[in-house]
Amino acid sequence: MGGDFIFMEHFGESFVLAVIDCTGHGVPGALMTIIASFGLRKIIGGEGWHDPAQILRRLSSLVKTTLHQDTDYARSDDGLDAAICHVKGYRSDREPGFLSYENLTFAGARLPLHYVHDGKLEVLKGDRQSLGYKRSDMNFSFTNHRVDIKEGMCFYMSTDGFVDQPGGEPLRRFGSRQFRHLLKEIADTPFDIQREKLLESLNAHKGDHDMRDDVTMVGFGL
Repeated sequence: MGGDFIFMEHFGESFVLAVIDCTGHGVPGALMTIIASFGLRKIIGGEGWHDPAQILRRLSSLVKTTLHQDTDYARSDDGLDAAICHVKGYRSDREPGFLSYENLTFAGARLPLHYVHDGKLEVLKGDRQSLGYKRSDMNFSFTNHRVDIKEGMCFYMSTDGFVDQPGGEPLRRFGSRQFRHLLKEIADTPFDIQREKLLESLNAHKGDHDMRDDVTMVGFGL
């Protein structure tokens, strides 16, 4: 089990979708994944929080207190980065059974949201604040970004494993600029084709080099 995972929770016509990048690999990464996954279910399902900025703040507090990283005697210093969006849906009285989506609210802890519409790519950056670490501010107010949903929009959330993957000669990161250009190129194709092109590009860049980190990515259209 790695340190990355995807989380989704439905409630009525709306849903929350998150991409999480936890500290470490192996046992430490698995432990953080369990804590963060449990925390999200507790915060969203049990406590009823659906606002992405509030979810991030609550999750940071939960991780710190669970690992006692809010104390001076804690030996661990683990945490996570996250991208979370809340998608608001509704059912029209004029079209019974048809589900429409009105807007998307995004907040990030060091991870961004990319979206493409009519060939134009926009990036909503996450706040420069991780969750749960000793140095993380439990009272930090994360920023919500709202996007009105239009037909044909494609949204993407990913951990930093893709853009940070080294490869090529001379050795260099895949990089944010190349990643954004790739998203613009593939956004008008079906998502199964997009997945193939993303993997092809990543593997071509990586070549014979080892994977530097877990790579987790979610793409969706509404």
